[in-house]
Amino acid sequence: MKRFLKITEACVIAVATLLIFSATPVLALQQARVTADDLVYLTENFPPHNFEKNNRITGASVEILEMIWQRMGCNKTDKDIEMIPWARGIKRLENEPNIVLFGMGFSVERIKKFQWVGPYYKHSFSLIAKKAEKIKIHHINDAKTFLIGVVRQDMGHQLLLKKGFAPDNLDLASDIESLFNKINYNRFKLICYTDHAFLNYIGKHHPKKLGQFEPVFQVSNMRSGFGFSKKIPASLVQQFQKTLDELLNTAVVDEILKKYGLN
Repeated sequence: MKRFLKITEACVIAVATLLIFSATPVLALQQARVTADDLVYLTENFPPHNFEKNNRITGASVEILEMIWQRMGCNKTDKDIEMIPWARGIKRLENEPNIVLFGMGFSVERIKKFQWVGPYYKHSFSLIAKKAEKIKIHHINDAKTFLIGVVRQDMGHQLLLKKGFAPDNLDLASDIESLFNKINYNRFKLICYTDHAFLNYIGKHHPKKLGQFEPVFQVSNMRSGFGFSKKIPASLVQQFQKTLDELLNTAVVDEILKKYGLN
């Protein structure tokens, strides 16, 4: 009997040990099975990179993503992209395991929280004002006396906070449309946003207003790419980066950017 108990005990220990050591490979295998088709793709209204036209989501960033999908054998289409306010996209990227948010500007702070693929485009963030206001900004600190409009959790918002702007001096908008409406009706005299995107938006949606606005100070250069949830397997993120790099080595990305007046 004692011998039987010892044998049974040894079997239990062996099985338990096997389960413990097999858990990690199983988890790794499950992660390895995650593909581009399993991810959720989010963006904001940010023309000409991402915008709605004829009930479809299109734009330069969207077309670049579609080229990546095609090369990776992914079955996703623009109908699988969800357009939401930027702050909501950031929240989902932080809290959900399978999110891709684009186009997301690169920053040291963000790379600590998310994975990132890029860049596919470089642009500048500027302070923009109505020409009639005749605002002159010679140093970033000159703008600290103004109430400035920004999109909540956008890079413009983060850049100004990093440069020491008081949160109370930043008026938070949900998206580019809200930002335009607020400055158009004199809620504030300055905004911090990507200058080409803001002027492009006005040209398309409020063409009579286009000549009324101008960049008055460049805050920073920015690199655009794709933000990935931390829990997405690194191997899949690396596959995205490799595919983007392959596209950048062809004329495809330049042709897409030129199509939307970005190059």
